[in-house]
Amino acid sequence: MGKSEIKGYWIGGYNFNNDNDMEWISKPNQVMPFSDMQPDNQTIQWTIYGWNAGQLGPVLPDLQVLTSTTLDEASYYLTALSLGYLLGALFAGWIFRKRHQMITMSTLTAVFATLTAVIPWCKNYVLMITVFLIRGSARGVIDAGCKIMVFEIWGIHNGPYMQAIHFMYAVGGIISPLATAPFLSIRMHFDNQTSTYTNISNAHKFSENLSSTIIETQETHDSSVHFAFAITAGFALSCSLVFVCSLCRSTKQTSGNDNHIPPRVTKDLPRSIRFISLSLICATFCFYLFLEEAMVFFLPTFTLEHLHWSQSKGSYAATSYWTAFAIGRLSGIIITHRYKTYKVIATYITGLSLSSFGLMITTLHRKDIGVWIFVPMSGFCQSIIFPLLLSWIEEDFFKVTGKIVSVIMFLGSVGVMVTPIILGYLIDLFTPMWFPYAEVIGSVSLLLLYFVLLCLRSKILTIHQESIACLKVDETSR
Repeated sequence: MGKSEIKGYWIGGYNFNNDNDMEWISKPNQVMPFSDMQPDNQTIQWTIYGWNAGQLGPVLPDLQVLTSTTLDEASYYLTALSLGYLLGALFAGWIFRKRHQMITMSTLTAVFATLTAVIPWCKNYVLMITVFLIRGSARGVIDAGCKIMVFEIWGIHNGPYMQAIHFMYAVGGIISPLATAPFLSIRMHFDNQTSTYTNISNAHKFSENLSSTIIETQETHDSSVHFAFAITAGFALSCSLVFVCSLCRSTKQTSGNDNHIPPRVTKDLPRSIRFISLSLICATFCFYLFLEEAMVFFLPTFTLEHLHWSQSKGSYAATSYWTAFAIGRLSGIIITHRYKTYKVIATYITGLSLSSFGLMITTLHRKDIGVWIFVPMSGFCQSIIFPLLLSWIEEDFFKVTGKIVSVIMFLGSVGVMVTPIILGYLIDLFTPMWFPYAEVIGSVSLLLLYFVLLCLRSKILTIHQESIACLKVDETSR
């Protein structure tokens, strides 16, 4: 066996063994191009994405000040980012069917870095939305591309590897709020009980007064948030250069390999079952992403407006979320080896629902301790749900192809897109308590969808067993 074969990862095909189970087998003639280079690149890239995601929540009030907008208006920056992500995910399946995947990843990462550096210099509201839209599109393609590569390399055994790249995402999210906090502008809170609580009854007036207070403070204390974005852009640009170096190395190593990959045997399911299962899975991802993005984007704003914390203290709360998130994903690498995927998902979604109720009850009575207990608990429970859902699809439902990944991410990203619109509007118009209310609604919906998928899984497994039995009979008769 040659050196390139030892270092490569094989794309497996389905085979029926003596135990009548369907499993992957290695095929030495099916080498995935650049597969020995991709894992390191993906871990670096996902660390940067986690860094960026952890940064957006704390800097949102500063971006609001830079463009002189209300929270409701500033939330459309996140909506534009989510819409761009959605469009990028939609076209990713088509883009990654073509050649030069590494060139695509490198180019789009460089675009992402450039737009990140430009954000704090955009004082125009429309220009800011446009930059977020394009930046989201670049990330959507790259994000979907990374997941497609994981499934192509590891197949149904993707669990630990999917958890690993998502763990690095959480690591970036932990460090980012801490690194961003020194660059945030100082917020002044006045203990004027009459004006504060009178304005809460008139939500629009409250929003205007809050915005004007921030703007006045900002005129006195200039924001240094552009340095925080420059750091993020520098990391992303370095990742793009790593892709270029990896492309040069892997081109030399794989120039003599046969890149032809024969078609794989897929699990046959009735069209109606595939449509229903795909729809429910997309809805599940939609609610999960709604919960995650709500916590990432609006936790600092919620602590600022409802609990009257400083921005720095809100950033530390975000760090506690990301720390628990990373610990959960690190533990997920081990857990996926020991327990059934669907059982782990049930446990974590149940814990997420309980933490959402706990956060709502404690913050309703303005108990700060609830944030320090239930926000990390939510982060831990959310941590492995996304990669586990992807692995669960591959294990018990159907083969996850590039097209399937694009559809799931496109429809599931609706949750990301509507989160800033819905929560920004409700918080600005009514009360910041809509943040924990939304967490409760989303987690309960996620739990209900899981039980429906569990029933559908039983039906699909029955169909698979019948198909395996028929194929076994056909092989015996030959």
